[in-house]
Amino acid sequence: MESDAGTALRPLKKVPFVVSLVIVLLMAVAYTVLDILQLHEPALSILAFIPGTISILALLSAGFDRHECYLRFARLSRAGALALALTTVLLLPILSSSTAWGGWDWLPALVYAPASGLAQELYFRSGLLPALEKAFQGNKKSALFAHAVIFVAFHYRTFRTIPSAGPGIVVAIVLLLAGCGWGWQVQRDRTVAWAVVQHSFFLVLMSMFDWA
Repeated sequence: MESDAGTALRPLKKVPFVVSLVIVLLMAVAYTVLDILQLHEPALSILAFIPGTISILALLSAGFDRHECYLRFARLSRAGALALALTTVLLLPILSSSTAWGGWDWLPALVYAPASGLAQELYFRSGLLPALEKAFQGNKKSALFAHAVIFVAFHYRTFRTIPSAGPGIVVAIVLLLAGCGWGWQVQRDRTVAWAVVQHSFFLVLMSMFDWA
């Protein structure tokens, strides 16, 4: 019979990857529903961290390490910087679809916008993207595209406000390319840090406009 000490030292059994993958994909649905509900702040910003946190914990339980989830700080490469710059330029026309200039408000700009950027990157680039890379057996291009499609679907609430199909298709393409841009940079530099900075910066800009 094993001693209690020996039992305590035995490593915990890993969660099957398929279980963690299902959890991560379910979190995409949960995150989309949360975005549709648009709860009042600060509840929305706080709850937005749940999908990413649960997804990352599910992957770690399945044997992933923090590097595989891109949870590390690394230098931004020139190619990565170019990808983020192009993503910024690509997203700027979205600001023209706002209804009015809202002005500076420090709470949305310095708290809620960065929180949203961080929460989205933790889920989509540190949770969903690594899970899909594993699911596609290391085919990073397929994983990149699939995760960008889910990123587009996450913006369901945005599409509900678009009056016609034409602009909706344009927005969908922009969001798809933006998701690919952020994801590619994360894959290239193996860190989510710079995508968080760039994504948060854009959301800060968006916080200065009205979207009613």
